[in-house]
Amino acid sequence: MKEKISKIFNRYKTESILFTGAKETFYLTGAGIDGFWLLILKNKIYAICSKMIENQLKEYFNKQNIHIHTGLPLYKSIGEILKQNKIDTLLIDPKYMNAASFILINENLNKEKISLIKKVGILDDIRLIKSTVEIENIKTACHIVSEVCNKVKSELKTGLSELDIHYRVLELFAKKRVTESFSPIIASGANSANPHHISSNRKISENDIIMMDIGCRYNGYCSDLTRTYFLGKINNEQKKIWDLVKNSQNAVLKEIKAGLPVLWADKTSRNIIAAAGYKDKFIHTTGHGVGIEIHEMPSLASNAEGVFLTHMIVTIEPGIYIEREFGVRIEDTILITENGCEVLTSATY
Repeated sequence: MKEKISKIFNRYKTESILFTGAKETFYLTGAGIDGFWLLILKNKIYAICSKMIENQLKEYFNKQNIHIHTGLPLYKSIGEILKQNKIDTLLIDPKYMNAASFILINENLNKEKISLIKKVGILDDIRLIKSTVEIENIKTACHIVSEVCNKVKSELKTGLSELDIHYRVLELFAKKRVTESFSPIIASGANSANPHHISSNRKISENDIIMMDIGCRYNGYCSDLTRTYFLGKINNEQKKIWDLVKNSQNAVLKEIKAGLPVLWADKTSRNIIAAAGYKDKFIHTTGHGVGIEIHEMPSLASNAEGVFLTHMIVTIEPGIYIEREFGVRIEDTILITENGCEVLTSATY
């Protein structure tokens, strides 16, 4: 945590930083305990909480130099601590803060004549590059989701509903002692034309199409995987679209590496689909970062800034969606390396 905090203090002109989101506090401390705020001064760190979780935090931070401060409401504690330490500025990230907390903190600090510095995405740049431990956690999550996907694929049959498959995915995650990183998207038939379809009671029929977008969370880190399967015969148009989407993905996987512009991935994938006449049917970005959240920076969009760096973890997920007919998406989670990439998800296509 010390190294991460040093980078932030070096970048921003402030005397203190407040993190209120559970994702932020987990990333910085490893404490998977919801409901506390982390106030960081240059020479002190405070975990601010209610009495309900005080003992849990004391136990977790037992050997760390973190002060546990209890008191409600939390926003008043911020002003008290800063005043006691003669601090004049506080940096916050409104991205993970609800509106009520922001307003109350702002009003309270104004009374104390403490300046509030607002910056969205304070930790985003730091979270871009995964540590060895983070990579291992994501690799394990990817291994588990791939096993679950293969198992569910082997069980697909007519008569099953999307919700049957949805809850089978959750059941298999539970058996692996992991939770879902997002609600499984099980889309069959014409429903597969909706990228974020909500699993329904629609039943699988003969020669049907089934799109599964699933992910799990291991030790706080996510995996993301999409496969599009056909139960029975595949018609010529469906095969053409599936092959096109896979070729689009392969073109990125084959060449992606550290040093390439992030927007290169979207351009490469999109150009292949556009050249085949389906430009308007590719309606989302080519991918996104994955970590403690299922969607992190970078966004693999046409207007993305920056370059790929070693130890970034992203998804590559082109898709084509024919309204009211069917859709095809294929997604893998990958690790960027100096000379290429390592595909972390391994479910059969």
